[in-house]
Amino acid sequence: MEIIIEKPEQAAVPIDRSAIALGLDEFSLFSRIQTGEIKAARARSGEMVIPRSELERLAGGPVTVHPAHEGTVLPDKTLGIQPRFGGLSRKEPSYRVPGFDGRLGENEITGYRAAASAIVGPLESIKDFNWQLSGDGQLPESCEFEIKMSPTELWEVRSGLLNLNQGEILLCQRGNEFAVIERFQEDSPYATANGDAQMLWKGNHARALTDAFKDDARLTLEFMASNLTAKAQKIVWEQFPDHRPGHIVAAITERCHLAIANEETISQNQRMGHRVGGGISI
Repeated sequence: MEIIIEKPEQAAVPIDRSAIALGLDEFSLFSRIQTGEIKAARARSGEMVIPRSELERLAGGPVTVHPAHEGTVLPDKTLGIQPRFGGLSRKEPSYRVPGFDGRLGENEITGYRAAASAIVGPLESIKDFNWQLSGDGQLPESCEFEIKMSPTELWEVRSGLLNLNQGEILLCQRGNEFAVIERFQEDSPYATANGDAQMLWKGNHARALTDAFKDDARLTLEFMASNLTAKAQKIVWEQFPDHRPGHIVAAITERCHLAIANEETISQNQRMGHRVGGGISI
């Protein structure tokens, strides 16, 4: 992973807007940042960004980056916020929020609403991906059951490993070989420049290959959740500096941790193989 600190004069784009510009899922970008395939920067807020020059390299030319828009504060029910009343010393209601044992006061909940609204969508995607990784794999949602990596290299799809918001990751077979292949949307800028499929892992044992991919994918989800924490923290500290921001950030951090919570302990030692030439051999 190659990460630099963003300088003020650098033109860099947050991951969510970078993904839209390339027509990729954010998961795809984070996983490639981890392996060093994509050069990324860390803004002073802690949030990950990608230099515009790197986006142009990935897209094979100029990219259209849409400006950031003001976030909409979502209803408390959508955010999982529950008011609590009562107690002799409480003149105002307190609030319970997902994953946090403590309570937030009337002054703090405004900052929490703003920060949680900005990340709740991506957090739901992380929770969905985490749930998918806990399964045994299903047939992909697409109707295409063959992937042509080259004119002479055809792989048959055996199961779907991860159904992304923009694309899918599949377990494929060719003879006695197996591969984990990511398929992109054909009309995306990234696919136009790099092809609509990329091999991620390759080996002779389907179960070992699948387990190794899932372990690595869970690390990517942790990376994504950490980035969302930084994004929410920036909102809280910049917009609500007088509303006990540290307490709000603690609640947001626990919410992000809850999205990736898994009973199974994932260890680096469980990962098998190494990445070579854009793929990993096992």
